[in-house]
Parts: sequence; C-alpha cells; structure tokens
Amino acid sequence: MAEKKSFEERYQEKDTPWELNRPDHNLINFFTSFPIPACGPALDIGCGTGDNSIWLARHGFQVTGCDLSDIAVGQAEAKASAAKVACTFFHGDILRSPPPGAPFVFVFDRGCFHTFEQPDDRGRVAARIAELLSPGGRWLTFIGSKDEDRGDRPGPPQLSAGEVLAAVEPFFELISMRRGHFDSNQTSGALNWICHFRKRAV
Repeated sequence: MAEKKSFEERYQEKDTPWELNRPDHNLINFFTSFPIPACGPALDIGCGTGDNSIWLARHGFQVTGCDLSDIAVGQAEAKASAAKVACTFFHGDILRSPPPGAPFVFVFDRGCFHTFEQPDDRGRVAARIAELLSPGGRWLTFIGSKDEDRGDRPGPPQLSAGEVLAAVEPFFELISMRRGHFDSNQTSGALNWICHFRKRAV
C-alpha cells in the first residue's frame, strides 16, 4: 500500500478536493437552523485556506483557525487580509499544542474528526475538543458517513453513527445528528453526518 501523503504534500501538489474557495453551505445553514449567539472565541479545526474561518469572523466570532499545513495557513492569512477580516491562524496540531484563544465557545470541524482511524484516537480528539471548550460550548463537525457505499470512488474517510457517538459520548451530549452531503448545495456529493454537540457538564 502506498504511504498516505501528508496534508502539506497535498497542498504542495494542489491535491485538495475539500477546498471550496467559499464557506460551506452546511455551516451557513446550521446557523439558520440553530440560532446560537455568534459571539465569543471560536476555533476552526483544519481550517484549510480559511473560507469558513472568515465567514465565522464576519458573523461575530473571534476566530482562531488551525491547520497541519503551513501552506494552507499562509493562504488563509492572505485571504483574511484581502477580505479585511480579523482572524488568527495557527500552524499546528491541537493534540500537541494549545491553539491561541482558548477556551472557545464554538468549535467547527469540517472533515478532520473522520481522519482518525482508531477508536482510541477519536476518543482522544473528542476529549481534547472538550478541554478547549468553555462550559456548555458547542462543537459542529461534518463527518463522512459509512452509510454510503462508494465502491472504488474516491472520497473522505467514513464512520458509522455508532462509531461517532461511541467516541464523543463521554464528553458531549448530542443536540442533533443528520445525514447530508459535503457542501449541501451539491446533492450528488459524498454523504456526511452533520453533528451538533454540546460539552457535558463536569
């Protein structure tokens, strides 16, 4: 089996099918469906080139975007500067280094959680996100859905609903979980879970 490429290598090669060059419609629709106050510090995990971070900042959050790719972070900084939007971008791994701005009231993750293949690793990620959130903080995550049989077609990693909930349940209560598509205006795109969690009280 060929070794998996790092995100930095994929950005170097411009092999980034997850980049939309605009905010994800699922994120926009979420704030229409759930009138969560758009204020306070927010974290965009795996922010890529920053389109969702910029949208969140324009709608009232003080946003920190983090990514494993230095190239992506550089492009995100340039986009935010051109848009005259204040965001902080951080090149690093939230499991190893605390991102600036914590604790957060809202965490957004578009397709990072599902990249962790082992249940223990997913549990560590969920625990870390809970640590970074304020009491009652919310986590919105888009996760590839295993309910879809893609055959040999490429696409994001996939998890079942049970695999998702087993990892997050000790740390979060489920507010909503529904099936959709990555970027909701593309109904032929890969299926995903659109999950809204609230940090459990200690």
